[in-house]
Amino acid sequence: MPSMIISSLAFSAIAVAFIFLVIYIVRLSKSVQNIMESLDEVVVSKLAELEDAAQETLGGINQRMGLIEAQLIPLIEELRNTAKAYQDLSRTLEKDLPPILDNVHQITREINELTGDINVKIHQTQDFFEAAREAGETIRVATDMSRSGLTGLAVQVASMTAGIKRSLEFLSENLRFKGGSKK
Repeated sequence: MPSMIISSLAFSAIAVAFIFLVIYIVRLSKSVQNIMESLDEVVVSKLAELEDAAQETLGGINQRMGLIEAQLIPLIEELRNTAKAYQDLSRTLEKDLPPILDNVHQITREINELTGDINVKIHQTQDFFEAAREAGETIRVATDMSRSGLTGLAVQVASMTAGIKRSLEFLSENLRFKGGSKK
């Protein structure tokens, strides 16, 4: 019988240990359940905050997209109109620019011709003024001589003066009609 008592005591000890184990497991499961519930609350709370933030962000994006669209459509239309105007200008320039350039070249040629004519006339005028200056000097010398009382030279001076006058008239007519203005 002592072995039965020992077996009964061992069985009792095992039963008590089993009861403690069951109590511990029940408490542990209760604790795990509480942790899971609080974790669920935190996760659900954070997920709700995240959903609210996402909804707010999407609302802001939708609002900004509306503003962008409202500004982008007129800008695209303006760009389309600008491109069309550029194409029209390009066609106009391709059509109208060559005749204008031809006219500019013709005007440039005519200006060059006029400049050449003016240069010739200036050269002829310079020759005329040089001849007039020389005639003036001749008259001055003749006048100085006649004042000094040389009467014999007076006839020669008068002849020279008449020759100078005729030379100036000849030069004047030639410049006006032959080398001067075109008629």
